[in-house]
Amino acid sequence: MAPAAFCNLLPSHRKMSDGDKAQVNSMKQFGIPTSKIMAYMAGQSGGYSMLRFTKRDLYNYVHNQRRARILDGDAAATISYLEGKANADLMSVARYTTTADNRLGNLFWVDGIMKSDYELFGDVLAFNATYRGNKYKKPLVVFSGINHHRQTCIFGFALLQDEEVRTYKWVLLNLLDVMGQRRPNLVVTDGDKAMRAAIAEVMPSAKHRLCAWHLEKNCFQRVKEAEFRKVFKKAIYANFDVDEFERYWRTSIESLSLGQNTWVQSTYDIKESWATAYLRGTFCAGYRTTSRCEGINSFIKAFLKSTDSILELVHSLDRVVKDYRNNEVTAQFYSTYYTPVLSTGLDAIELSASKLYTRAVFREVKKQIKGVATLLFQGRESINTTIVYSFSKMGRPDRVFKVLYDPNDRKIECECKMWDSDGIPCSHIFCVMKYEGMEEIPETLVLRRWCKIAKDCTTLKTGNDSRDQARLLRYSALYLALSHVVTLGCEEVEDFALAHDAISNLVDILQRRRVEKDGNKVLPNNKCGVKDPTMAATKGAPKRGKANLCASEEEPKLKRRCTKCGVPGHTRRTCAGHDLKAVRVGSEAASSAFAESSFAHVKSTERSTSLRREVPFEEGPKVTSSRSQGGAPLGMTPTQSNVSRFAPSGGGGNIFLGGQRIDHFYATPTCGPTSSVPCYSPSFVPGVIHSGSHGASTSLGSEAIERWILENVIGLGSSVEKNGALR
Repeated sequence: MAPAAFCNLLPSHRKMSDGDKAQVNSMKQFGIPTSKIMAYMAGQSGGYSMLRFTKRDLYNYVHNQRRARILDGDAAATISYLEGKANADLMSVARYTTTADNRLGNLFWVDGIMKSDYELFGDVLAFNATYRGNKYKKPLVVFSGINHHRQTCIFGFALLQDEEVRTYKWVLLNLLDVMGQRRPNLVVTDGDKAMRAAIAEVMPSAKHRLCAWHLEKNCFQRVKEAEFRKVFKKAIYANFDVDEFERYWRTSIESLSLGQNTWVQSTYDIKESWATAYLRGTFCAGYRTTSRCEGINSFIKAFLKSTDSILELVHSLDRVVKDYRNNEVTAQFYSTYYTPVLSTGLDAIELSASKLYTRAVFREVKKQIKGVATLLFQGRESINTTIVYSFSKMGRPDRVFKVLYDPNDRKIECECKMWDSDGIPCSHIFCVMKYEGMEEIPETLVLRRWCKIAKDCTTLKTGNDSRDQARLLRYSALYLALSHVVTLGCEEVEDFALAHDAISNLVDILQRRRVEKDGNKVLPNNKCGVKDPTMAATKGAPKRGKANLCASEEEPKLKRRCTKCGVPGHTRRTCAGHDLKAVRVGSEAASSAFAESSFAHVKSTERSTSLRREVPFEEGPKVTSSRSQGGAPLGMTPTQSNVSRFAPSGGGGNIFLGGQRIDHFYATPTCGPTSSVPCYSPSFVPGVIHSGSHGASTSLGSEAIERWILENVIGLGSSVEKNGALR
């Protein structure tokens, strides 16, 4: 008999009860690691020996639960989950593409609160891509902005197949379509060229601002002149006008002799995207860097692991969004029910500002009110009905700012353009208010997005109902009518059969109308067969010999060869007893056989390549739509679209959840690194040189084939010069 201390380890005594499983499930739902769950439950029970299961039992149960959630596939489970969210929240939208082999490509989703936040605060948009948040290494893009509490608010998420221009175009087009075609005034990203190209094409009217932090980092790496780093930092942040900036830059570059530096010249060519002098007057809401995006990525790391499935990723991002929204509710409470202490001396103006703005914005406004004490009055003159004030700052008498004041319209404008850039009055404007005896901030200087009532729907201007509002009203009316049908139809069996048949016929009629309206020819199918995605190829230098494999596939291991003779099966240390002549004889026979098989392989590959090129690349993608009708899920409905589109991997469809879709999406027809048309090229075969991106092949001579065999197969070509084309 085993001692009593080992009873908890005996298989006959180990079993997780239903209560233990329920507790584990609830804790895993909120992202608590399995190791901490084990420690907590052990402490709760009085020690590990008091538990009825071991750590291995717990890990096995958690693993089995994870596998059960994605039993039909990770991608299919994620789509089903997003479909359920779309059915529960009519404002939620999710869209994705599939590749040519029916694997998940891109995935984009938003919910109703994100859409309403974008409507209020979508004038400034920031997004960035982060990696390793899932086991497929698909880049995660978080669209974010800044709310009225100067906190980060999230507008949507996207998982990308790659980071090409066509992919970013697809995501941005879907974002605009879901958000009612409202384009931001400013987009803040890092210096990624694919992002810049997509933004310029999809949002040509938006100002694109590059992240100042990334620019400083690149300056530190590319320019070794320490003095230039100070010059460059001042050029980014200083409130120059255009002439002052050009004068300062030209003088600094000449004094440091950096006129021939390629990075300095290329950065200067895009100065409109980073210099404050060229961005004055553009509303930035305080955005100068993508630090908020980096903050989101850092916060998400606490919820995500590199081994998470896509379904776990979506669940974790839901928890992240809830955390950010809780911060907003907390800030709104303190802004509404707490009164700040007045300390500037201009009590009337300060009290007016404290009633209008949220606490976070009021702190910034208070700094400007305090700045009135540092200003020196230079003069006052009248031009028609406009009064011009001139101020300078203590210690800077040469820098004079002029402020225009119209007493009739109570409009105040300052040439420092802080109001236009940040949305709050500057100290020069507050100084004019002091001289004019104003006790309240004029309405023309109050930006609603910074006020406490920014999200108060009762004070919003009402106009024509939007598409989503009208859809919600129609949904409510139909739901009320169907509730009477359900009440009457469930009383008797005959009434139930009549109501059920009538509703089924009505659903068929509405589906056919939807198919005919969308121009599709194939009726929907309720089965979703999307496969899991492949491992995404992130940017950067890839590891040598690594292919783009599916997460479930394993790369075959290469058999180790001798470094002296090249023959597998032994090492250099045991190669001394081998007869080199015998090796040569055996190798010659092997080389002749390999040459014949290689030429046959080349011919067969050339034939298959020519056949593949003859296939016309004009077939439209498969489009599937899923909408919530009467609260009942319809499932995935693949249909045939009549809109021609080039998918990133040669085809595939878009699936739109929540009743939303894009009419068309055209990509660039040219072949290249940013093209939507895949450049077909045959798989590499020894003896074939691939020319360019068109997949043309040219056979080499027998001497080149023999040299390749000697070097790579037999291993006797160590003294032969290696040719990259032959390898």
